[in-house]
Amino acid sequence: MSNIFLRVGKKIRLYRKANKLTQEELGEQIQIDYSYLGRIERGEVNITLETLSKIANALHIAPSQLLEDDKHYSNDKTKLEIMEKIDTTLISLSSKELEVLHRLIKDALMFKKL
Repeated sequence: MSNIFLRVGKKIRLYRKANKLTQEELGEQIQIDYSYLGRIERGEVNITLETLSKIANALHIAPSQLLEDDKHYSNDKTKLEIMEKIDTTLISLSSKELEVLHRLIKDALMFKKL
C-alpha cells in the first residue's frame, strides 16, 4: 500500500493508544471488526473518508490530524518523535488544563529569550 495509508494507520494507532483504547474497543465504537482496524493501522487497506471520520470522532480529533504530513514540522526524526509523545500526552487533557499548560510554555519561552 501507499505511504499515506501507512502514515494514517500509524497516527490512528498513536491516538488510539493515547486514548487508552484497544483495537477491540475502538472497533466496537465505530462498528468495524478489530481485525480490520488492525489492517488499517498497518496501512494495508484503503479506508473511506466516512471510516476516517468515524475513527477521528471516536478519538476526539479532527480528521485532518490523521491526514497531516508531518514533514512540515521537521525533517529531524528525533524531534518528530518527541512531538508525537507530547501530542499523545496532551490529548487526554481538558481545555482548561491545556490553557494552563499553554501559559506555562509561553512564560518558559519568554525566559529563554532573556
